[in-house]
Amino acid sequence: MPEPADHTAVRSAYDTVAETYAQVLPDLGFEAAEDLAMIERFVTEVSHSAGRKVIDAGCGAGRLAAHLRDAGLNVTGVDLSPGMVQVAGRLNPQIEFTAGDLTALPAADGSVNGVVAWYSIIHLEPGDIPAVAREFARVLRPGGAALLAFQVGSGSRTVTRAYGHDVVLRAELHNPGDVTRSFAAHGFAPLE
Repeated sequence: MPEPADHTAVRSAYDTVAETYAQVLPDLGFEAAEDLAMIERFVTEVSHSAGRKVIDAGCGAGRLAAHLRDAGLNVTGVDLSPGMVQVAGRLNPQIEFTAGDLTALPAADGSVNGVVAWYSIIHLEPGDIPAVAREFARVLRPGGAALLAFQVGSGSRTVTRAYGHDVVLRAELHNPGDVTRSFAAHGFAPLE
């Protein structure tokens, strides 16, 4: 089955900006205090599980994956962009990174304790979110945790310049209630 055109455009844009992206966003230093608190709560939730295995879904250049590893989690990074995966692997050689899609994670059923999608659903249309929820539910062990961060609102906006490069990216805004309902339909219970 052919890949959607928007996946191809997103992959191409992030392949183009991968090196600059890693320089501009090397770590979690740009995150708001509330975002950092959510990440730490996720770390705490997963740290109590056997294996502490986590997927950073839409890992970009690996900045969150590195933080999760430093917090003691066994993290694997997955990103749609092979360019991002290459940069992430070079910057974090002790972490496994692979190219993949949020709706087809390279993990066995029930094999991970946590999945984090840190602003990585922003290029998916609202109608694609149930497939992401279904996939996260598939790979998570019973009692596993999922953490999502995304841009709130409705509609989309188009970015034509990012990280010093001319690219075209559509960023979708998501309604928190809609995202919560999609995940609840697949067995997730929201904590916050």
